[in-house]
Amino acid sequence: MCSPKVMRSVQERIEREGLPSLSRRNFLQLGAVSALGALATSILRANGVARASSNVEVIDLSHVFGTNIPTYLPDEKPKREDYVTVEKDGFYIQRWTYTEHAGTHVDIPAHFIAKATTADVYPAQQLVGQAVVIDITEKAAREADSTLDMGDVMAWERANGKIPEGAIVFMYSGWDSRWSDLLAFRNADANDVQHYPGVSAEAAVFLIEERKVKGIGVDTLSLDFGASTTFDAHYAILGRECFGIENVANLAQIKGREAMVVVGMPRWEEGSGGPARVLALV
Repeated sequence: MCSPKVMRSVQERIEREGLPSLSRRNFLQLGAVSALGALATSILRANGVARASSNVEVIDLSHVFGTNIPTYLPDEKPKREDYVTVEKDGFYIQRWTYTEHAGTHVDIPAHFIAKATTADVYPAQQLVGQAVVIDITEKAAREADSTLDMGDVMAWERANGKIPEGAIVFMYSGWDSRWSDLLAFRNADANDVQHYPGVSAEAAVFLIEERKVKGIGVDTLSLDFGASTTFDAHYAILGRECFGIENVANLAQIKGREAMVVVGMPRWEEGSGGPARVLALV
């Protein structure tokens, strides 16, 4: 895309016609809406829920990826620069430097498991499923290092019925409200030990082996509670060829509602995961 020939052609057109207008953006937005509507309809019908696309609400479960976001390690802060610009080169491209596990992102089995499945070959059908949101906000408010445990799973099922096979289960702790405060989100103590909620290994194993869920997501920096040193939830989830999603946003908007989740992530070579755009189709 960035060859000298392309750049010359674009610059010549700008000299003739001036800088492009924003009308193309409106066209792309309309196309995106139509595509999402069609996608939502097909997904819902495939799961036995026939609805008109006009009745589907799309909720973004992703935080904006930026250069000033909370990260698990302080030196993981993303960096960006302008590679080319419309004003100078005729089109706009950024160059980013970041780790695979920054922002709202997916953990693929290879992240923790040697020779396990990588992002480029992870089955696409695993990245779509019915949302189940388990609320542990009251527990998290009392104790930062709390976990979504078997008691929370059983309480959800008593209230809502059995978790459906193929679901994507989310821990909702309310931690996403801290996203704009880097120190509060990471919540490290004087010894740089982080403190925030996660998923217990026992609950993770149950959800995967007994309820056959596809993946587990959390609204914190890690699938494990912040002070964990053994990463039991990571091993439990990724070791069973399931995926995890960390730093999920806006779970309050889909809690208790019927929604399908689509997880979009880069399919890069031998990837251990990657930043994700996670969409809930309600």
